[in-house]
Amino acid sequence: MSIVEKFGHVSNEEWLELLQRSAHEPFIDGVEFPRFPHSSIQLKFNGASDAEAMAAAHALWLYAEGYSRAYGNPLCSHSKALDIGCGWGRVTRTFARDIAAENIHGVDIDPFAIALCKFLGVPGSFTVTQAGAPLPFNDNMFDVVTANSVFTHLPERIAASLLTEMNRVTKAGGVVVFTLEDELFLDAIGRPGIDSYGKRWRRLLRYADKAAELKARFADGEYIFLSTQDGSIRTAEVYGDAAIPLSWLQHNCGRLFNFVRYDAARPPLHQAVVVGRKEQ
Repeated sequence: MSIVEKFGHVSNEEWLELLQRSAHEPFIDGVEFPRFPHSSIQLKFNGASDAEAMAAAHALWLYAEGYSRAYGNPLCSHSKALDIGCGWGRVTRTFARDIAAENIHGVDIDPFAIALCKFLGVPGSFTVTQAGAPLPFNDNMFDVVTANSVFTHLPERIAASLLTEMNRVTKAGGVVVFTLEDELFLDAIGRPGIDSYGKRWRRLLRYADKAAELKARFADGEYIFLSTQDGSIRTAEVYGDAAIPLSWLQHNCGRLFNFVRYDAARPPLHQAVVVGRKEQ
């Protein structure tokens, strides 16, 4: 029996409990859940592990599930979902309560992430993509598209290209949910002791003396991209750290989506959340 067949009726709160239990109980009521990678791998991808990681993933999923239902298109077995930047399948697996595995898709530029999702048994189909390249899907295919902590790392050109691609593959009336870094991220760059948070933040220290200038540019609606990479598949040309004002989205991408909600960064996601709808 699949997850959707067994647990499709549970409440959102019960679904979170099941997702968190599955970190240590791969079989619940006779149904197999996807495994979790070692906590060190989880932390490398998203800075949290197990129950904490699933609380954040569930929080993002609530936007996708709730707005799909609010617009008269509740998620169901035959709905189609796409998770961009799927990592180890943290957010991807949240769709398994409502959507059949064959209708769930995940993409990532990291081949290790895709191999990991397959190895862990995350429900769905998983594909390696290239930064800035078209998504490997037909037009108007998906009812819901998510991108957690993806736009937080993209240079402006690639972010604009990805939003165009998200519009192309989303059905009319479909919902997109993604996260952004906001001014709180820029505040953190100049904070004393921030280098103790890890390698990423040590690299961001090079911008500490420009934090006030960056905040002013952000307030004026400028897309802020900071180069923090030095190799691997995530090269400096396609990956770094970005802060994106809502006004930039509205000005540059308002033709693609009607941005219906913007929530500032707060726990458990710690990034701003944007919900958009592709108009009919």
